[in-house]
Parts: sequence; C-alpha cells; structure tokens
Amino acid sequence: MQLIVVIATAALVLALVSADEPAAARYDGFKVYKVFVKDEQQLDEFKKMSSNLPVHFLGAIGGPDKHYDVAIDPANHEAMESYLQDNELGYVRTIDDLQAILDESVPQTKWLFPSKHSFNWTAYHDLKPLYEWLDYVTIRNHLKVTPFVIGYSYERRPIKAIRISMKLGNKAIFIESNIHAIEWISSATTTCFIDRLLKAENKDMKNLLWNYDWIFVPVLNPDGFEFSRHKVRLWRKNRKPTGFSNSSGPCYGVDLNRNFDFEWGETGWNIDVPCDHWYGGAKPDSEPEVKALERFVKSFPRKYIRMYLAFHSYGNMVLLPYGHTIDEFPENYDQMMRIAKAFAAGAKVKYGTVFRSGASGLLNYLVSGSAKDWAYGIRHIPFTATIELRDDGSKYGFFLPASQILEVCDEVTDGIVAMVDQAKAEGLF
Repeated sequence: MQLIVVIATAALVLALVSADEPAAARYDGFKVYKVFVKDEQQLDEFKKMSSNLPVHFLGAIGGPDKHYDVAIDPANHEAMESYLQDNELGYVRTIDDLQAILDESVPQTKWLFPSKHSFNWTAYHDLKPLYEWLDYVTIRNHLKVTPFVIGYSYERRPIKAIRISMKLGNKAIFIESNIHAIEWISSATTTCFIDRLLKAENKDMKNLLWNYDWIFVPVLNPDGFEFSRHKVRLWRKNRKPTGFSNSSGPCYGVDLNRNFDFEWGETGWNIDVPCDHWYGGAKPDSEPEVKALERFVKSFPRKYIRMYLAFHSYGNMVLLPYGHTIDEFPENYDQMMRIAKAFAAGAKVKYGTVFRSGASGLLNYLVSGSAKDWAYGIRHIPFTATIELRDDGSKYGFFLPASQILEVCDEVTDGIVAMVDQAKAEGLF
C-alpha cells in the first residue's frame, strides 16, 4: 500500500522545501481519501492531478489496479473530488480531519514526555527521550547490552544502536527502523520489542533472548524523524540539501531506502527527481546515514547475521527481495516465503491482523536501492525482509494513532517468535 498525500496550499509546499526553519505545519480540516485506479488511462489521469491542482505527492505511485490514499486541504477538497469524478476515478473519504488524528498521538505539552525511567508506548516520542531510554536500558543491562554510535546524520545527530547478547556463539537478527521519517510506528515497535525481549517474561521470549543475538538501529534517519516530529509530519527523507531548487526554493533530502548500492537507480517512481520525496540520490551510498548502516553491518563477521528485518509502515506486508524486478527472485525464495508466512501466521493470532507475503516488486511496487535488497544481494544474509506494519490502508495509513502501538507490538512479537522458529527449522540458525 502506498500513501499519496496531496498538499494543496502554497504555504505548506514552501514549508516542505524551505531552507528556513518553518513553523510546524498543521493539517486542520485536511481530508484523506482512498482513490481507486483501475487501468493505465486512469493512472495517467491520476498522475496529472499535480498539473490541475497545486499538489504534493508523498508516497510512491505504483501501477494500475491499485488504490492510493490522498489527502488535501479543506479549501481544495471539493475541486479534487470533481477532478476524480470527471475522470471516473472511484474514491472514498477515510479521514475527515487529519489534524484531529495527529493530535491523538502527540502529547500537547513538553512536560508530558516520560523520563527515561518511565518511557512507555502510549504515545510517540521525540528522538531525545527515545535515546535517553536506550541509554538507560543499556546501563541497566550492561552485562548483556552493548551500545554503539554507528555514525552521524547530515545534521550531526548520532545514529545509535545496541546489541543484546547473552552468550557466545549465538547467531544474530538485525532490525532497523525509521529509515523513513514519517513512519513513527516503526521505531515505536522496535523499542517496545526491545523492552519485551530484555524482560523476557515467558518461555518464547526467553528462548529469543538467550539463543539469539539481537542488533537494533531504532532510528536510522534521526534528522528526518525530528523534522517530521516538529515541523512537517509528512516528511519522508533525510535533510541533506540536494543542490537543486524548484519554484518553492532549495530542495532537501534523499529517500534513504532508495540509496543503497544494489541495483541503485534501476527503477522506482521519481527516484531521479531531486525535489521529489522518492529521490534516490545523485549516486549510491551518497548519504551519511546509509554509509553508517552499511559500515555497521559489514563490521560483523559474514554468516553472523542470519536475518535482517526493516520495520516500515504501512500495509501489513512481509516484503522479500527483490524490489527492482518482477522477473528475478532469490535462490532460496521458497524458503523465504515459508519464513515470511510463519510471521504472518503468528501475527494474526491475537487481533486477526492479516499480513501478505511476497517479493516487494510483485506485492508492492518496483523500487531499487533498498536496504533489505542490499542486505541480501551484497551481504548474502539468507533472510531479509521489509515488514510493513499497520494498518492495511483502510483507515489511518501513516497516521496510526498511538493507542495502537501496543497492539502492533503484540502482533509483531508473536510474528517474530513464529518466524524465528521457522527459520531455525529451515537451518538458518
């Protein structure tokens, strides 16, 4: 599932690209629609919407026979509806006031943020309390948790990571999240899973804690994450200047999940447009955050990391290599599918959430230069996947309320338990 957000006010477009420090964008009265695109002709008309309305797309456009989520300000939503009707594009409205949804998930005053000792998962938190909590659990569990600063972002924020290891000889599972700034649920799920793993309150979690090493990079894109938290909720990329400009001013950021040096630049919606939100960079590995992750993964012996999981949102999918093609598949694709389906079966138990599994080029959309494809294609980690978390796009998309964090953590934890069991049965460990 892709979310396409249409911003129809000049002020907000300026805020997305301005070099100045903009005030935090608000989305009072913004409507969110699900638009159904049946064929290539409708897809062309859908793409042309930016020529007929002052729009800004935030999510990648795939092919026909899909539905896409679209948001627009209250002054222009009637014009957009008319455009869709004129072009026989079906739609339903899913959110009447986007800002009201966002307000449910963000504490209204700074003093409400929990301390590092009482960090919880009833709200989404800024980078500072998240990092303070990560430092706290490292100190509290110093015999089993090793901290890392794997590098620094363009704006010189540290990119923190931890490794949890209870005994020598374990193989490792690697989890990264918030490579895309907008996807707050990804790092919230990672930190929640870390907490449950360290507490290990049942047999399954004790097995995961004692018999496997775990490596976590909770926020790979700290600059973009902070910009999304405090300036533009819809921001996706990092914050490095591209060196290009458009009518609104200088353009910023690269989509980090398009910048890895594996089939870089081969395919993907607007990956070569520097002012777009899917820009893959001027060359592979051009971004400090991507270089830091690659160095970190390479710092471990080959065959030590056996699973690589990238938490994203949204869509309820387990996406396998490859993203750049629909004709090529990993040699062990059947094995990977069995492991992915084990995750889906485990994740479904508590709340009935249905995860689909398959190669990302087939199941989602074509894209090259992703982290999970690099981890498989270059580092030869035998199981790599992007896990697209809630929801399925029927309601909230990227704007999942914080009230659902714990449920997402539940189903992901159950899914990982089942996934690791299957991977062990397949001989990965």
